[in-house]
Amino acid sequence: MTVMERVNVLGMAFDNHTMAEFMTILGKRMRQEQGTFIVTANPEIVMYAREHPEYQRLVDEADFVTADGIGVVKGAQILGTPIKERVTGFDLMVNLLQLAAQQGYRVYLIGAKPGIADAAAKKAAQEFPGLQIVGTHDGYFELGDTQVDQAIIAAKPDMVFAAMGYPRQEQFIAALRNHLPDALFMGVGGSFDVLSGTVKRAPVFMQKAHLEWFYRLLKEPTRFKRMLILPKFLRVVHQEAKKPK
Repeated sequence: MTVMERVNVLGMAFDNHTMAEFMTILGKRMRQEQGTFIVTANPEIVMYAREHPEYQRLVDEADFVTADGIGVVKGAQILGTPIKERVTGFDLMVNLLQLAAQQGYRVYLIGAKPGIADAAAKKAAQEFPGLQIVGTHDGYFELGDTQVDQAIIAAKPDMVFAAMGYPRQEQFIAALRNHLPDALFMGVGGSFDVLSGTVKRAPVFMQKAHLEWFYRLLKEPTRFKRMLILPKFLRVVHQEAKKPK
């Protein structure tokens, strides 16, 4: 079977690369000062985009969309267009922070509850000696707040990680990226909570078994309603797979 560069899952085009391949591509783009917008999408985001065309258009403008969720990988498999591997937003962010520390790239963290971005920055600096974090801000501001935008622009970051959840983080990035045309922007959802140690990630054996979602549900039972989107997503995927080609 031919390996496809991009795989369409219910209207969203995913870049079909391994983590190592993504890092090679992104490393090259950073060296060439080529602006980059990355969306990390799970089944919840795919289904939201189907119902909100304006959000789908934002995702379509991204340079890369990664399969952040085993449901997307399973969905692609059912549709007969396999994705090489799941590339989570958290793992990609950590790899990019390591790259930033190695190459001297400037990093800005924005999003999450007050204090979380600061704590995440502190942990990242400990983990990656030499990492330049040139600013942090929590996620409690109105989109289009000129003070927040100007503070980020003035810091001249090479990478901006926005932890605000969809669709807000992508809306924020879309509005700001033209002001920093050489920078890498990436929406990272709840990744600052994990990076800071505020929220514990699933044990490695559960990650490898693709049971992170179950671990998160055990830790946060209030997520149950959100989790119901996965069976709905798979049902729609199966319906799509049955359609004549």
